[in-house]
Amino acid sequence: MVGRGTGPSVEKKLKLCGIQAVCLAGALAAGNIQAHHTSAAVFSRDDIEIEGLVTEFNFKNPHINIILAVTDENGVETEWMATGPGPTPFRRWGWTPDTIQPGQHLRIFGRKSRDGGPMLLMEADDIHGGRIVELDPADGTVIRTVSVSSTVSRPTRQEAAPTVIPTLARRHADGRPNLEGMWLGSREGLGRDNPPFNARAAAEQARFDPFTDDPAFTDCADAGLVRQAATIRPLRILQHDDRVILEYEEFAARRVINLDGRGPETEDHTLFGHHTAHYDGDALVIETTRLLSNLSGPLGNSLSDQITTVETYRRIDEAGTLPAIEMRMIITDPVNLTGPWEVGTVKYYTEDPYEFVEVDCRVPYRGVRIVHRRDELHVLHRVLHCRHVPL
Repeated sequence: MVGRGTGPSVEKKLKLCGIQAVCLAGALAAGNIQAHHTSAAVFSRDDIEIEGLVTEFNFKNPHINIILAVTDENGVETEWMATGPGPTPFRRWGWTPDTIQPGQHLRIFGRKSRDGGPMLLMEADDIHGGRIVELDPADGTVIRTVSVSSTVSRPTRQEAAPTVIPTLARRHADGRPNLEGMWLGSREGLGRDNPPFNARAAAEQARFDPFTDDPAFTDCADAGLVRQAATIRPLRILQHDDRVILEYEEFAARRVINLDGRGPETEDHTLFGHHTAHYDGDALVIETTRLLSNLSGPLGNSLSDQITTVETYRRIDEAGTLPAIEMRMIITDPVNLTGPWEVGTVKYYTEDPYEFVEVDCRVPYRGVRIVHRRDELHVLHRVLHCRHVPL
């Protein structure tokens, strides 16, 4: 995808992708939903309950997935995927990669897929409301409820603050604003879902269906700049004398932002475009051009290849709470927008060790199933397309 990839200023970590073997011993291939879709649009509001043997617990980004072999009353065994939020909230709720083990027999309650495929959505009320239960397959008695908690919502900034507030200098010794460190995501921010579209772009947005029109969901396609920069997931910032590096847990992107004013290495438009950056008082300012046309988020909101963006990163610490960083982005698009569009995020500093959870993106499970009836194995094959992203 040369000329349509991440560009020379971006390095992408390879995502795990592949065709998994299926054997009579029960090693079933797993289907996974990409992180960045709108659940209400991809899943129905109809409830469904499934019960089966766990073949895989995929505690990875973009969503955790529980893969089960479910046998119906006719002896037909179908592979199901129960998908939930990404690992970040599950970590906060006390889950680990060992919370669920292959070989366990689970009953799971959730929302049905819109196309009737063998997958369901586990929402917070399901996860915390005793609706994931391990059973004894011999007699159906309950062994344990996997998660029961009244702490469902994300804590506020004040609630999340530790007893001892970590100290983080506002500036480096040379006067640059200190943005260095790990910044955990939050849902605080502005403007992500209200672009000032012109009539043509608004009509296009009205036709958008995330179930069929979002390549990040349908094909595990890489996100572009606006979608990545506005993520609510964690961000790591590394400041050097001549560059700043931004590393994201969501989509596993790594942006190298040079501060020396160099020109673009290619005339091609790319997913992350060409950056120029400088410090302005207490802020880091990044200006980007040469971007590909792309969706700006899971709700669609498509932008043209004529957009330019200006990102501003600055500290917004308040007394008695965690150090915080705010990102504001001004988006200009003469093709789709009637005026500038401002989006933003707020993230909070942590001095605790935090390792990104690996991204393991697979295409959604759309009615494709592996069926085992008595002694005969019928496999409906699907091909997962591995994409090697140029560094």
